[in-house]
Amino acid sequence: MADVFVSYARGDERVARVVAQRLIEAGYSVWWDSELLPHNRFANVIEEQIGAARAVLVIWSEIAAKSQWVRAEAELGRADDKLVQVAIDQSPVPLPFNQFQTADLRRWRGDPANQQWQKVLASVAHLQASMNSSAVAPPRLPKRFAVGRNGKLALTAAALVAVLGAGAMVLRGFDQPARGARIAIQPFRTIGNAAGLTDFAAELSDSLQNVLTQDQLQTLSPSEADALRGADLAANSKKLGVGLMFSGTVQAKSPNIDVSMRLDDPVQHSTLWTAEISGPAAQPDEVQARVGALTVAVLNCSAQGLAPGVHLMDSALQAFLHACELSQTAFHGLAGGRAAYAMLDAMRQAARIAPDFAAAHSVLAKHLAFVAAEKLVDQTAPLRDEAQREARRALELDPKDPDAFVTFGLLTSPLEYSRREGFYRQALASNPSWSHANGFLGNVMTDTGRLKDAASLYQRAASVNPQSDDWALEAAAGLIRMGDTSEADKELARLSQLWPNSAENLKYQLESMIAQKRWGDALKLVDRTSDFESAFSPSWTAGLREILGALQSGDPAARNSVRADLLASSSTNPEQAIGRLALLGFVDDAFSVAQRDLRVDSSEDDSSEFLFQPETEPLRRDPRFMSLAARFGLVKYWRSSGQWPDFCSNPKLPYDCRQVAAKVVSQPLPH
Repeated sequence: MADVFVSYARGDERVARVVAQRLIEAGYSVWWDSELLPHNRFANVIEEQIGAARAVLVIWSEIAAKSQWVRAEAELGRADDKLVQVAIDQSPVPLPFNQFQTADLRRWRGDPANQQWQKVLASVAHLQASMNSSAVAPPRLPKRFAVGRNGKLALTAAALVAVLGAGAMVLRGFDQPARGARIAIQPFRTIGNAAGLTDFAAELSDSLQNVLTQDQLQTLSPSEADALRGADLAANSKKLGVGLMFSGTVQAKSPNIDVSMRLDDPVQHSTLWTAEISGPAAQPDEVQARVGALTVAVLNCSAQGLAPGVHLMDSALQAFLHACELSQTAFHGLAGGRAAYAMLDAMRQAARIAPDFAAAHSVLAKHLAFVAAEKLVDQTAPLRDEAQREARRALELDPKDPDAFVTFGLLTSPLEYSRREGFYRQALASNPSWSHANGFLGNVMTDTGRLKDAASLYQRAASVNPQSDDWALEAAAGLIRMGDTSEADKELARLSQLWPNSAENLKYQLESMIAQKRWGDALKLVDRTSDFESAFSPSWTAGLREILGALQSGDPAARNSVRADLLASSSTNPEQAIGRLALLGFVDDAFSVAQRDLRVDSSEDDSSEFLFQPETEPLRRDPRFMSLAARFGLVKYWRSSGQWPDFCSNPKLPYDCRQVAAKVVSQPLPH
C-alpha cells in the first residue's frame, strides 16, 4: 500500500502528475491515476487504498469541486483524520472541506522549495509519523517501485535519484536569514465548551512557558506575546527578536483531552512542526507533562538548527524537527520495528535536504549507533558503518559537533572504559550541558563503580528536560546505587505521577525496595509487573517473587530451595544468578558461578554494570571481588586512571582495594 493517495479531477492530471512526482522525490510512495473509472469493482479498490494510505491529498479546483468522486475520496480522508488539501485555482473549496487548512498552490510550478509545498510535505510527514508511532508492525522495508492506480510502475525516491542523479535532487539547506533567538507562546485555543477546558488551556500555556524557561530557552513574556496578535506579525516578530512561535488548540473528546500544537516561523510565515497528544481528561497534569516533555525534547534535539546564527531554510528545519519528534515517539529506537526504521529514515531525509548541516549528520549517526549498540535490529554491522561515516561527515563540517563524539562513544566496546570516557568528555568540552554526553558518560561511571560521579552526571542530563522520564529515571537510579534511596523514591514518585505507565519506573522502584531490604513492598511491586508483559518476562518475575518471598519469610529451607534452582540454571544467565545468589547471602556460590559460567568477551558487548547494583553489594565487600572485576578490565582501568570505585573508600571495607588489585594483576586471570 502507498503512503499517499492523491485525489484529483480528470482535467487536473498535469498538476496531479507534478504533485505525485514531488511526493516521490520526498521519499513517499504514491497511488494515483489519470482516469477515474466509475464502476463498483474499482470503487472498492479506491476505498481499500484510501483506508491503507497514511495521507489523502486532495487537489481542489473548480472541476474537482464538481466531481462526486473527488468529494467522496476527500470525505473518506476527512473521516480517517488524514486529509491534506491544496488549491490550484481561485474557486472556493466546497463545504465542509473549507473548514480545514488548504495549501495555496495557485502559483506553484513544481518548485520543491516552495513554502506552500513545504507545508504540504510537513502535513504528510506528520500524518505518517502519527501512524508510525501509534501502530506496532513489522519494519517497512525500502521499495524500489510502487504500483499506481492504472497498474503502471511509478518510480520511488530511491529509483528517481538513481536516474536523475542525487546531486540534482538535494537542497543545500542554507538560504534564509538567521532567525531571532526568542520563542513566543500564544494562548492555546479551545474547541468546544466542555467544562474546565478553558482553564486547562490556560494552564497548558503557562506550563509550557514555565518548562521552556526552566530549560533556559529565551521566551517572550505573556504581555510581549500579546503584541504578536496584530496584523503585521512578521514586523513585530523581527522587532521583538522572535524566531519561533508556539500555538495550539485543546479539545475534549471524552474520556480524553486532545492537544494539537504547532511551531511556526512568524517571519517567513511557515509552519515548522506540528504534533498531537491525547491523554486522559482525569489526569490533566500527565497531559501537560507530555506536551512539555515532547516540546522540550524536540527543541533540544533541534537546538543546533534553531540557533540564532544558523541560516537553515524552513524546509530543512521541518525535516530536522520531524526527525527529532520521531526520535522521541520511537524512544530513540527502543520502540523497535517500524518506529525505529521510520525514525532513521526521517533522519536520513533531513541529512539529504541539508547536506552541509553538521547536526543533521551527527543526530543520524548517534541514533544509528544507539540502535546498533542496543541490538534493536537484526543486522547491526551496516548501521555501525553508516554511523561512522555520518559522524565523520559531521566533524568535517563542525570539528566540535558534540553528537559526533557521542556516536564514537556508543560505537566503542563497553569494556573500553577510558576510550568511551574520552569521547564523551570531548563532547562535553564542546557543550558542557549536552544531555546525552552527560548521560552516557554517567553510564561509563556506573560501569566503573564511580557511582557518585554517575549520579551527578545523570542529574545534569536530566536537568535539560525534567518533565521527561528519559534521563530523569537514570538520575533516580543513580541515587539508588549511591545509597540515597530517600531522594530516589521522591523522584520516582514524581515521575510516576507524570508517566503512570512506565515499566522502567517500576523497575527502578523495585531496585530501590531491594536496596532498602523492604521485601514486602518489593513483592507488591512484583505483582504490578503483569501490567508490562513485554518488559518483564514471566520467568523473571516468578524467580524474583520466589527470592523475595524467601527473604521476607526468613525460612532457611525456602532460601536453600531457591539457591538450588539458581545453581541449576546459572549457565543460561550467569549475571542474574550471581546477583540473586548474592542477594540471598550465598556469596561463595555467587563467586563459584562467576568462575564457572561467566564468560567475558568485549566483542559481545558484555557490561560490568551488574557488579555495582545493590544486590551485588555483598560481593564488593569480599576481596575476591577484585579478581572478578579484573576479568572485565576494571582493575587495569582503576590502576591506570587513578580513579578508584566509590566502595574502595568505605572505611569499613575489610580489605585495601589497591593492595588486592596489585596482587591480582601479578597473577594470571582465570578464564
